[in-house]
Amino acid sequence: MPTPISSRQPAKISWTGGQKSKPTPLNSEWRCTRCDKLLGVCRDGRMHLRFARGHEYFVGFPVQATCRGCGTLNQAQSPAR
Repeated sequence: MPTPISSRQPAKISWTGGQKSKPTPLNSEWRCTRCDKLLGVCRDGRMHLRFARGHEYFVGFPVQATCRGCGTLNQAQSPAR
């Protein structure tokens, strides 16, 4: 049985300093601060999240998501400028 992660701390992301990938003019990628896995794409001022089996969501800001790869809690406060 895997050991539960008991010390999950939110990983704050700022669009100016925390983003590792370069944004495209229209779509900005939101990536995990620990493992760099793609969490979502900012489109038209909202975050586009896509999950397995065709589940897709467009959500407003602020956004919080747990990385499916490493379990880090990530936050995005506002759309990329």
